[in-house]
Formats: sequence, structure tokens, C-alpha cells
Amino acid sequence: MSTSKKRKADDSESSIQAEESKHQIESSNNNHYTGWTVPSNNYTIPTINIETMTPETFYTDYIKQRRPIVLKGGLSDVTQIDQWKDINYLDAKVGDQQVSVEKRLGTDSSFGKGNEVEMSFSKFLNLIKDGDDKHYLTTQDVHADDDGRPELMSPLMQGLQQDFPLRPTLMGNLVPQNINMWLGNNKDGASSGLHHDYHDNLYIVLKGKKRFRLYSPIDTDKMYTRGELLKVHSNGRINYKGEETTAYGADLHSDAAALAARQKDKAEKMLADAESALEQGKPRAQEQIEEAEELLELAMEAVLEAEMADAEDEDESDDKEYELFGDKKRLVDKTVKNPNNFSKVDADLLNDEERLKESYPDILKANSAFCTVESGQILYLPASYFHEVVSFGTSDGHLAVNYWFHPPDGESFDNPYSTDFWHNDYQDRFDDEKKKSSAC
Repeated sequence: MSTSKKRKADDSESSIQAEESKHQIESSNNNHYTGWTVPSNNYTIPTINIETMTPETFYTDYIKQRRPIVLKGGLSDVTQIDQWKDINYLDAKVGDQQVSVEKRLGTDSSFGKGNEVEMSFSKFLNLIKDGDDKHYLTTQDVHADDDGRPELMSPLMQGLQQDFPLRPTLMGNLVPQNINMWLGNNKDGASSGLHHDYHDNLYIVLKGKKRFRLYSPIDTDKMYTRGELLKVHSNGRINYKGEETTAYGADLHSDAAALAARQKDKAEKMLADAESALEQGKPRAQEQIEEAEELLELAMEAVLEAEMADAEDEDESDDKEYELFGDKKRLVDKTVKNPNNFSKVDADLLNDEERLKESYPDILKANSAFCTVESGQILYLPASYFHEVVSFGTSDGHLAVNYWFHPPDGESFDNPYSTDFWHNDYQDRFDDEKKKSSAC
């Protein structure tokens, strides 16, 4: 490679990102979290009226600060999901869909163990009507598109898509990752188990109530995770060994591939413009062609490197179904057997200080926070807050809907991410679909 090429390569965005990533991995302190932390033990998360918030102020005061908050008053553009309180409505709309339902062994057991059974959604709804409290509908498998990217919703939620927006106005420019329904029937309360999610969560309770116990990402090393911790990004995004991502949750190879593709497109346009200028006899056109060709060669090398890295990952993967665009080996924040993001501390120990002292003493050094989200209320929970959720149902169960968003690492409401990776991904898929629909 020539000296000029080397200089351009060293100055490239990909080189800078690689050096930053290397520095973070080698850091002696692997927790870089800089967001809001729970100020005292047994802290109560405040409840505020959503009518006092604009998307801009919500981003500034809570999303950017990485601060959980309970909202009352409802979302003006997510009102049609109130129809879901009627089980008969759900049955008529999507009853024939097949779903995977979590099953616990007994009423004294928690969910989140990865035990699932397959059935029709209609059959599950009948269980809820009959008062069954051992089954719980949580995250569902999503399909991948032709490019290997996971869909935004499972077939179940796609069947209900006309009832809700893909991007609630309150969340501004955050890019959604997944949308789910949570449905069960536990009058005496059922625990989810202590765990964290990988994405920002907007959790809307429609029936029953949810009691949350929370811990800030600053206390990740006290949570006794099943996965081996690699690092915590400044925005709270947790990485385990073998699952490294950017702070905004993109797989490193996918991120590099997207950057290389953008550089290639840019270089090709520069070359086309320079060739047109040469035909028109403009000065410096030949020099511009040579510069564009150098940049295109560098971009093509980067594209090839990204493709080779992907091929190596596929060869090493034990589960190729999950080698998809975005979060490596993870389609959604789905509960599987002994997942990395679950704590080893069982739910029945969380209120037993003596047993915690004996077996998991470090968790007692972490400040806990609590909130109860009633029907009609919403919890905003930033990515990687460890939480246990206890669900309490009414006579016909408990029901919630949640949006997961890729965790932001940017500096402003207009640009919540440090790169345009997720914005471009969303635009490529959904804006093109809108154009096709309007053309028809």
C-alpha cells in the first residue's frame, strides 16, 4: 500500500473505532457506565405525568441521563391497544397464530427459566380465561429477512400491527428493535427472575400491575451474572465475553461492514462525478479520478475484510440461526436456558438478607430501587438495568406491551446515536416498505 493510502486508512473512521474498542477491552476497570445511578437503597422511582413531557424534554431528562421513570397519563398515539384488554378481540384477530409460552413448574416457581411449550394463541387465551397461572406469554421468535436481519416483530405482533405505531412519538428518534406482548394470570404475583435486557424498554401496562425491583448498570459486577462480564459501555450496554458489541448494540462485524459499504458507495459516487468532470474538460478531473480510485480500493478492501470476518464467525458458530445482522447470537431479548443476562441469585432469595449474606453477599452492596406500575401507566427502563418483575393479575389476568429500542450513545435528541448505523438500517427496511405501499 502506498504512503498516501496508508495515511488515509489510518485516518479512517474504522481505524479510530478499532483503537477505541481495543482501549476499552484492555482497561483495568471494565465498567465505564456514566449515567444516573440509584442514590440510596430501597429508593422509590418517581411517577410523573406524561402530559408535562415533550419528546425533547423526555430525551434530555431521562433517556440521555439513563434514568428510569414511571409515567401516567398514557401515550396519545398508542391508544388502540386498549382493545387488547378484551381477550375475545385478541382471539378473533390472531388466535390462530402459534406461540411459545413459558411454563413454570409450580406457583412457587419463577418464570425466566427457559422452559417453553408450543400452542396456538387461542389455546393459551383459553388457559388465561380458565385461571391458569403456570403459563406466561413473553418474547416470541422473530423471522429474518432476505439479508439475514431480524424482523421488528413476531408474526403474532404483526397480526396486530394496525393497532399501534412502530415508533411512539415520545421516544423521539430512538430506533425500535422489537415489540412484544406480555400476558399471564397470576393473582398472587409471579416473578420474572432477576435479569437485565439489552435495549431501552418502554413498558406499557394494560391490565393488572407490575412491581419492579431495579439495580443500576454501575452495580453489574455485584449481580452474579451467568455470563462472564467483558465490559459495560458508558450508556450501560453490557457485553459478555463472546458477545461484544458497540455501545449502541451493533455487532462489531456488522458495524464494520456497514461502514465499509457506506465508504464504497461514497467512493463510487466520487469516481462517477470525476469521470463526468473529465468528459466535460474540467480542471483537476484526472487528479480527482485517481483520488477516487484510491478511496474505492481502500473501501473494497474493507468490504472484503468484513465479508471474511463474517465467514469466520459462521464457521465458528454453534448456532447459525442466531448469526444475524445486529446483535450477535441474539434476535430479541429472549429467555433461553441459563442465559448470560440472568443473575444466579434466585428470586426467592432477594428478600432474604441472611441467605444473601451466606451465598451472594455482594448484591447487598448494590442500591436497589422499586416501583409499581399500575394499569394505564408506563415504565421507561434504560438498557442493562437489572430488574425483577412481579406480575399481579386481575380476574382475567395481567397484560402489558413493550417496545425495545437500540440503546442511544449520542449527544442530542436529533442524533441519539454516535453513528447512523441503526437509522440507516431502519430506513432501508421500513421507509422503502412505506414507499412501495404508497405506490400501490
